[in-house]
Amino acid sequence: MIKEISRSLSARLLGIFILTGIVYALAGRYVYQVVLDQDYLREIVGAHISLHADYVLDDIGFPPNIERARAITERVPVDIRISGPGMEWSSVPAFPKMEQIPFGPIPIGFLGLDKKGQENLESWATNLKLVRYGQYERHSFVELARNGYRIVIASPRIAEVPRADFTQLAIALMSIVVLSGCYFAVRWLVRPIKWIQKGTARIGQGDLDYRIRETRRDDLGDLAADINHMADDVRDMLEAKRQLLLAISHELRSPLTRAKVALEFLEDGQVKHNLLGDVREMERLIADLLESERMNAGHTTLRRSTVELSSMLQLLVQTEFHERFDQINLHLPAQPVVREVDEVRVRLVAKNLIENALRYTPPGAAPVEVDLTAKPGMVVLRVRDHGPGIPKEHLPRVTEPFYRADPARSRSTGGLGLGLYLARRIAEAHRGSLVIESELGQGTLCTVTIPDFIAAEAA
Repeated sequence: MIKEISRSLSARLLGIFILTGIVYALAGRYVYQVVLDQDYLREIVGAHISLHADYVLDDIGFPPNIERARAITERVPVDIRISGPGMEWSSVPAFPKMEQIPFGPIPIGFLGLDKKGQENLESWATNLKLVRYGQYERHSFVELARNGYRIVIASPRIAEVPRADFTQLAIALMSIVVLSGCYFAVRWLVRPIKWIQKGTARIGQGDLDYRIRETRRDDLGDLAADINHMADDVRDMLEAKRQLLLAISHELRSPLTRAKVALEFLEDGQVKHNLLGDVREMERLIADLLESERMNAGHTTLRRSTVELSSMLQLLVQTEFHERFDQINLHLPAQPVVREVDEVRVRLVAKNLIENALRYTPPGAAPVEVDLTAKPGMVVLRVRDHGPGIPKEHLPRVTEPFYRADPARSRSTGGLGLGLYLARRIAEAHRGSLVIESELGQGTLCTVTIPDFIAAEAA
């Protein structure tokens, strides 16, 4: 039970707040005792009262003797002002005027006397009733009044600069220190949340080998461990699915090959032609499935070689699309475009994009535009058709595997749903990108960007 509470994030946060409150209380008590405690004021004010109420009144006398008052200021670090009938004197010219000093009475209880003080109280209680206390410009003033005369004593001397009041500064510094400690404690406590956010983002993007650091034994540490276990399970399930798909695809090739051989013995005719077309389509599907799983494995090795891309595109159009050659406008740069790429896979990208464009180009529409452009640090392939376009709500998902905008998946409205997915994965494997732009009734533009091999490695 205690172990579970100690590992609870809520309990730890509660502990931090409780500890902060205790520290604030103790620190506040300390500041109160040092700066604002009544014992401190009693020491000062009580000294003034006990000294001046008896001593000053008896020593200065009535009417007040100015020479005696001056002698007191020479012995004690105070200034004195005397006012009364026919008399107005101060030990220094800068002594504040009486109306400037906010005097108030001193209650007997304010002194907080102990037993001994209470026993001595009767001897000078009468004088206390005539005493008033005030503060002005960081000086303390005690006023003694008798027989129409007012004697005001200032401490420290007017010319002296009183000790600075660091009360607010002390409280501010104390608050900063305590809150800073609280902030860093909470930050340390919730620091794994950033690791968890980063880890879930990486895992959500498909990096199933990424693991969150497990350095804590609390709720967040348990959560990180659970997420890592979940990633292990998902990776294992996807790997099992991939292996099953690869195995099935490989096993299907043998009967398809035997079927093709058997079909060759049939007499030429429409039936043979249709059957061969279906077999080729199944072979293409299996090839696309195998390639998509290889690209999705995350550790695909590109077989880079020096390729002249203009010649490759021109040969691709002439061999794969010779029957619809007149429906393709191929724009190639005047200078050769030589790059280090995986020729087989880049050729597959171009083939898939052109097939898609031709599939969605209606009869009588403008030809498909295929444009190859060499730019500093990259090469760009654009394929534009003038077909019906893709609705905006489908654009973000058209590069997902097996995704079709047509939920009925009619063969007359599209392919298998792997062409654009493979194009995107191959472009990303080259550290490039596939961007698709489309407007209804205006057609679709597919742009593949492949950085130069040296530039990509340096990045």
